[in-house]
Amino acid sequence: MFVALAAYVPYLTLYYQSIGISVGQIGALMAFVSVVALVSATVWGTIHDRFPRSWVLLPLAGLVAAGGAFGLARSGPSPQLVVCAALFAIGMSGTLPMMDARVLEVTGSDRTRYGLVRACGSASFMVCAPLIGLLANSHGPASLFLIMVPALVIGGLAASAIPGRSQVLRAPSMLRAPGRVLSHRPIGFFLFGSLACWTAIYAQTGFFSLYLKSIGAPDDQVGLAWSLGSLGEIPTMIFFPVLAKRFGVERLIMLGAGLTVTRQIVNTVFTLPAVLLAFSLLHGAGYAMLLVGGVAFVAHHAPRGTGATAQGLFSGAMANLAAIIGSGAGGLLAGAITIRAMYGVSVGLGLVGIVLIAAAVLPASVRTTPAATAEQSAVVPGP
Repeated sequence: MFVALAAYVPYLTLYYQSIGISVGQIGALMAFVSVVALVSATVWGTIHDRFPRSWVLLPLAGLVAAGGAFGLARSGPSPQLVVCAALFAIGMSGTLPMMDARVLEVTGSDRTRYGLVRACGSASFMVCAPLIGLLANSHGPASLFLIMVPALVIGGLAASAIPGRSQVLRAPSMLRAPGRVLSHRPIGFFLFGSLACWTAIYAQTGFFSLYLKSIGAPDDQVGLAWSLGSLGEIPTMIFFPVLAKRFGVERLIMLGAGLTVTRQIVNTVFTLPAVLLAFSLLHGAGYAMLLVGGVAFVAHHAPRGTGATAQGLFSGAMANLAAIIGSGAGGLLAGAITIRAMYGVSVGLGLVGIVLIAAAVLPASVRTTPAATAEQSAVVPGP
């Protein structure tokens, strides 16, 4: 699945641009796709909580994503492109949250070990992103689909080998599960803070490839920048369990938020590609702490029987609703005041996100010791 991510995350916007879509239209398309993914991620999660042992759902999600990607390669700048992008989003929004929910059960009582598994994905991304950049340099941006489509098919089928969730309470109602999660105060506050923080991140990363190209970076350096981000992720994810036991999950989440905002400031101040590439390492470490810490925090606080729903909502706030606002508003701002000026606006939002996340996670940090946090079960009863 992360080979597919290495193909579309850095290069899909470049493909859109190569077929004649403007920056503002790209932002609008990304926002629409994120709306679709926001809804479908929650639907996939609630279905998975209702049928936690199903072996059909993960392959189905992968095949739907592959079908949408194939359509993107064939449709060109036509209305069909929007339909295919939505189909791709529907499939992708289901794969990773459902995989996360299964992997979290496999890790046992210490959910911070999820980072060890997630590091494998980052390693795949790090290796493949620059290689796909070389392919795009020689054969054009559309060549990314030669990698992405088969990777989605193989990844979806291979994911079915992850054991089904046998130690989970089957959700009594798919319709009530999202409300149970959102009404649980720690998760509700955390999702709101995550939304602000990740909106700032997506306002920058959604246009980072275009920004690098605008300041003179070739396609292979675009891929290298994303690869360096993964290089910062991998050791952070591998050592996350050790760091969590020493400092606590909540403090690592706060550190991650601070690192991502620092990188956002660098993107705004400097225009040398080499400097931006170097600070991609910082972003990778911060991203890893926010992601793994967020998954562990949500898993710890999810009411019983809503584990996959909670991960779907977190994924929705983190990767979809944040992308709707960040990409949509960011695209409009970038079209009006340049990408760099838009980056300056997003820095302010990132600082707001730090404050909101602190209000959500620091009270939990005071109530629990780092060792106890690392040993908590993934699902605990809500109030």
